[in-house]
Amino acid sequence: MSKKITSRESIVQAAIEVFSEKDFQSASISEIAQRVGIADGTIYKYFKSKDDLFFSIPVEKTKEFCSQLELHLEGISDTFNKIQKFVWYFLYFFKTNPEYGRILLLKMRVNKSFVQTETYNFLKQSVSQIMNIIKEGQSEGVIRGDVDIYILRHLILGILEHMVCRWLLKEEKYDLVEHHQEVSRILIDGLRAIPESSQLTFYYQHDCVNIL
Repeated sequence: MSKKITSRESIVQAAIEVFSEKDFQSASISEIAQRVGIADGTIYKYFKSKDDLFFSIPVEKTKEFCSQLELHLEGISDTFNKIQKFVWYFLYFFKTNPEYGRILLLKMRVNKSFVQTETYNFLKQSVSQIMNIIKEGQSEGVIRGDVDIYILRHLILGILEHMVCRWLLKEEKYDLVEHHQEVSRILIDGLRAIPESSQLTFYYQHDCVNIL
C-alpha cells in the first residue's frame, strides 16, 4: 500500500474518532493531525478544509461498505436471501463502526450543509445495491410491484437506520445484530409479492364491505 493511501486513510480514521467525540465546531484540524502524528499542513495536502475532511468521511466509509457487501452477496442467487444478508451486514457494519455511525446519523444528517455536498449525492448512489436487489426481485415476480420502488427502499433503510440510531442513543448497551433475523422476516413479509388469487379475494371482500 502506498504511503499516500496510508496517510489519507489514517487521517480519515483520526477524523472519525475526533468528530465522534466532539461537535463540528469544537473539533480541530490540529487535534486530528496530532492523533495521526503529522503536521497540520499535511492534512491540507489531501483535504481543502475541515468541512471537506468532515464530509469526505462517508465517501471513504461507503466505499468500504459497498466493497465488503459485494463479497458477502457473492454466490447468493435468491432475492430474499440477499435481503437477509443485506440486513445482517448493514447492522454488523455499524456495530463495528459506531464512531462513524454517530457522525453520519446523529451529526451529519442534521447538518444544513449536508444536502448541498457531493457526499449527499454519493450516498444516494451508494444505496444502488439494495435497489438492484429490489428490481431483481420484481423482475422475478417475488417482490411486489404495486408499490413504488423508492418506497420499498425507504422501508428497508428507514427501519435499519432507526435501529442503528436507537442503539447509538442507548450508548451501544446491547447487541445491534441480535434481532436481524426477525427484522429480515418482517421486511420480507412486507416486500413479498401478493399472489393474484389473494389480490382478487381482497378486492372482493373490500367491495362487499363497501356495498354493505
